[in-house]
Order: sequence, then structure tokens, then C-alpha cells
Amino acid sequence: MTGGVACGKTSVCRRLIERLPGGSSAFISCDEEVGVLLEREDVRQEIDSIGLDFGKKLLSGTGIHRKELRELLFENSDFRGRVEGVLHPLVLDRVIAQSKTWSDLVRISIVEVPLLYEVDFPLDRDIDLVVACCRSTQMKRLCIDRGLEPSVAEKIIGTQIPIEDKMRKANIVVWNDGAIETLLVQTDHLVSRCDRIV
Repeated sequence: MTGGVACGKTSVCRRLIERLPGGSSAFISCDEEVGVLLEREDVRQEIDSIGLDFGKKLLSGTGIHRKELRELLFENSDFRGRVEGVLHPLVLDRVIAQSKTWSDLVRISIVEVPLLYEVDFPLDRDIDLVVACCRSTQMKRLCIDRGLEPSVAEKIIGTQIPIEDKMRKANIVVWNDGAIETLLVQTDHLVSRCDRIV
């Protein structure tokens, strides 16, 4: 599962897990795994060291300054590449390790990878599902719903592959530019297509 920022990937994942038969599916969010990794002292120290190379101290007594980290990530591609070089192999290791703990009853595993195509995340999969919407909807959700400044929202969107390119790479596209009810209808249709698997 991938797509653009603020396109509704998490909402689709949540609905799929809710609707698929209990025990037949498993879910991993790579964003959540990054959050777990940022609680590790060794990871925080490494990211702080990279930040210092770019003139920013990112570590405080309470952990990583998330706002400053985010700003630097979207302002400096060299910094972003180095941080991704630290985090992405660790995330992949965690995904693989978790998949080995799943029950034999699991028939569908959903891994939400926001930057699947941007970093060519080397994850074995059968289907690429892209959740997409138009750029103006992304901007509205980032600025109004998440409270970001328009300049920051533009930078975040600008670091990602255009949504049209992601859609071309997809096996399945969920278009999430309208009401939540429309998104749920599409997601429930996907569940119905999974009946023969689970």
C-alpha cells in the first residue's frame, strides 16, 4: 500500500483490516515503525550526528526534535538521503521480522510504505495498491486538517513522485478525492474481491 501524502492510505488500511475476516490478515505501517526506531538511543544519536553535519542539533533530553527533523528532511535532499539510508534498512528488517511471527491463518498481509517508489523499497509483494487524490486535495488536507504552512506542504508533496506516476505503477488504484463514503465503498469492494483468498 502506497500513495501520496494525505491521500488516505491509513484510512484504506484501517478499513481493510476491519472488514477482512478476523485472523486472515496482518498489517504493518512503515511510518509507525519509523516512530518506534526514533525511540532507540542508537538511532537518535546517529540522526543527530547527521543533523550536526548540516548545522542542526536535533537531539534534546526528550528525544528528537520532530518539527526540526521534518523541516530539514524536506528542505535538504542530501540530509534526507542520509537519514533514509539509516532508517529504511532498519524498517525493512522490522517488517521481515514481524512477518515471520504471523499465524499460518494469515492470507493477506498489508504493508503501508509511503515511499515505496521514491526509495525503491525492496519489499517482496504480489500487488501494489496506490491511494491517490488530486494535488489541491492534498494541500487542503495538509494545511487545514494537519495545520501545516502551505510552503511546508508544497515541499512535502514536492519530495514525492507525482501521484500520476505512482498510479501508472499500481496494480490497483483507490481514488480518494471525495467523501469518506466513496472511499469506504471502494475499499469494501476490494474486500469482496479478496473473498476467494481468505
